[in-house]
Amino acid sequence: MEMFEDTAVTRVPSLPFALVALLETRSTPMVDGMKVKSVIDPEANLPDTASTMGAGLDSIASKNGWEWKSVSGNMPSLDFMSQALSEEQGLFLYCGHGAGLRAFNKYQVEGLMSGSARQDGIRGCRASVVLMGCSSEGIALSYTLAGSPCVVGNLWDVTDRDIDRYSLALMEFFFSSQNDKLPSLAKCVANARRACKLRYLNGGAPVCYGVPVVCSSFLRE
Repeated sequence: MEMFEDTAVTRVPSLPFALVALLETRSTPMVDGMKVKSVIDPEANLPDTASTMGAGLDSIASKNGWEWKSVSGNMPSLDFMSQALSEEQGLFLYCGHGAGLRAFNKYQVEGLMSGSARQDGIRGCRASVVLMGCSSEGIALSYTLAGSPCVVGNLWDVTDRDIDRYSLALMEFFFSSQNDKLPSLAKCVANARRACKLRYLNGGAPVCYGVPVVCSSFLRE
């Protein structure tokens, strides 16, 4: 809908979900630009996605003097996924088929909810999550339950090249030092729709769950 095209919108199952996310972060939920990890084409059958996203993410990171860790063309290890999702103020990006359940399934995601590795009782999934696969929104609630403050997923199936354009635009908007005001990830989800050729089909698929998060790397004191 055009009335929402530049509007930041997030979805939450209920108000307590949002309140718990805010209480656990003890401040405005943020993402540290140095704490980004990604899994690209783990099934090794989307060569264009691997090439486009790999080069694009490297460019965004290098412009800001960061070094992002990524697994491309292979299934990530359980240790990699656990570290990526449990990192405070982290961001995990997945680009591949579906919601990446072959790399980290629903039960493993929800297993982070116990926060067994923490002594403070806070849930174990601390990173914001961006899932850029077909109909990846279906697991968003599991990540939210596990503690992720913000989850982005697609409501329906998308084409790979168009959603790759979207993904790079989303990351560019969110990690840009040129912004006068720090945009939330939810705002960037809305702005990045313009990058798609099929703006109301592929561009309309991504939605945001949880609470708005911002990039802490460009905060002005």
